[in-house]
Amino acid sequence: MVRSGLRSLLLACVLAFSVVTACKDPTRFDTTPTKATETVETPENCPASAEWLPSTPALDQFEPLPHPETECPFYRGAWQSFLVATQPGADGEPAFRSYPTIDDLFVSSKPHGVRNTAQRAWLGDIKQAGGRQILIDQRGRSIYYGIHTNQAFADFVDESGLKTVEGIKNASPTLFFPAGVVEFKSAWQDIEGVPAADYEGYITTTAWVPHLTQDPATHRIVEDKNEPRLIKVALLALHVVFTLPGHPEFIWATFEHVNGAGDIDNAPASALNPTLNDPYNLKDTGVACPAGYPLCKAGTKTNQGNQPLGETDLHLDEASQSFPGQQTSIYRMYPGSKSNGIDADEAIGSLNTNMKALFAQKAPNDKRGRYKLIGATWMDKPAFFKIDSSFQNDQGSALLQNTKRPEISQDDERKALLAKGISPTQDLLENGSDSPFSLLAGEDRLSSTAMESFTQSPAAFPNCFACHNTQAVTARGIPSGKDTSSATLLPPKLINISHVFSQFVLEETQ
Repeated sequence: MVRSGLRSLLLACVLAFSVVTACKDPTRFDTTPTKATETVETPENCPASAEWLPSTPALDQFEPLPHPETECPFYRGAWQSFLVATQPGADGEPAFRSYPTIDDLFVSSKPHGVRNTAQRAWLGDIKQAGGRQILIDQRGRSIYYGIHTNQAFADFVDESGLKTVEGIKNASPTLFFPAGVVEFKSAWQDIEGVPAADYEGYITTTAWVPHLTQDPATHRIVEDKNEPRLIKVALLALHVVFTLPGHPEFIWATFEHVNGAGDIDNAPASALNPTLNDPYNLKDTGVACPAGYPLCKAGTKTNQGNQPLGETDLHLDEASQSFPGQQTSIYRMYPGSKSNGIDADEAIGSLNTNMKALFAQKAPNDKRGRYKLIGATWMDKPAFFKIDSSFQNDQGSALLQNTKRPEISQDDERKALLAKGISPTQDLLENGSDSPFSLLAGEDRLSSTAMESFTQSPAAFPNCFACHNTQAVTARGIPSGKDTSSATLLPPKLINISHVFSQFVLEETQ
């Protein structure tokens, strides 16, 4: 959302050299104030570039402006990065399938075969970060995850001496990511044996996945990546995480699959945001899940959703590699992925609409058109990207601790609000990430239903930076400040913003 309607609209038009849907003529809107203190805002149009399809060029590096300018350039960068990564090759496979993985980025002390062969799985890590719980679809099969990076990320790892556990641990705490690096986390559904027509609108591939076993005494689920099995999988969701000049904290964007009408079909969304008094919606007994969602059992009530199954309650059938009769039911807790409302950002809505029109015009059979940008978040004030910091709009925020500090009180917007007696907390509650007191921009309650299924609540990890910051990282893949029961893998570092490093250290040491 932007506060500078007409200027933002004009800027959005300038940003795209070629658009599928022409920017609306700003003269058609009456910009004459209706009252002495009131102006008319124009709808924001975030355009899609015709050059993106059918073959998508690499994202040019640029430094987008912060608020009060439009957020459109960040969302456009996310969409273009998604298109590049999922570009189908001559064999029909998405490009990122061949991108470097953790096995390629680092030198392991544990010998293993070549990944994505009968010697080594390339998907797995079925236990989600946070609570290490397992997401199980309506057929009783776990969702599998992959981590890939672009070549620029691999070059950074190599040039910075980060290829080993010792190299990572000994890296300077102030080492940060350059512009142009991208990492991807993907969520895949096992569709082995399912009619191909049921997943005609999905990006699909064959993948080697770990063989699962369950310890009969502890009931712990164990993955063996060195004894994989080959199955067919469908892409449910993709995190696209990229740096731009001035943004070493990454822009964190997420995409999910949609049906033919353009509606998200992995899991439904709640009608209302959760509250601090009822962060898990336990008081809501309405039906959250209608029929037809792979990640939500029909008839599940709101207060029953987003609840994981403990490993002691799981019953793995090793022969079928499934959990017969067991499912987890997920719904989106923040329907608009924002703390201060339930509506999606206008820029995202218009860009998704423009992308749908672009696909219809230039690539109607391209399966990339069956995915949708859910949202993105980044630091609106990257100057506050510092070591051992949590980038949340809470009482630990640098913008709330001492409003008399010059870098806070002398900002024009913040100064004006303080002069009116408006408290930073009040403005954050009303305006969310559009508040000048917000460290974050974009969607400050962004989660993927397929990847952060159980951590969406305001009492858990309700946005990307709740997990990804520059504090120490534990074995659960979360900041040490929120996990006192697990071993610390890495001390505070700027590169801890990415969990690629802590994941490698975990695999090597645990």
